[in-house]
Amino acid sequence: MTPKIGGKMSENRINVWWDDKSEPEKWHVDVLREVREGHYECTFGSESPDFPVDVDDFGPLEEDSLIQTLKGAFPEAEIRLLF
Repeated sequence: MTPKIGGKMSENRINVWWDDKSEPEKWHVDVLREVREGHYECTFGSESPDFPVDVDDFGPLEEDSLIQTLKGAFPEAEIRLLF
């Protein structure tokens, strides 16, 4: 992939957060695609049946393992852990 002006390598961003409002509590992941400079749309997330990572396999203190797994599934995406 050719970098964009400014050295930006990815058009995809992944937001990861621990959803303590769901029942049961669990990790949630959204895959976002840049639609124009600085503006993103959610293309799909961990609730989708075809999502390549089963977030239910990761507990509340396993964010490092989850992020590494997401890097393997989405190698060029920018991953952000939200609080």
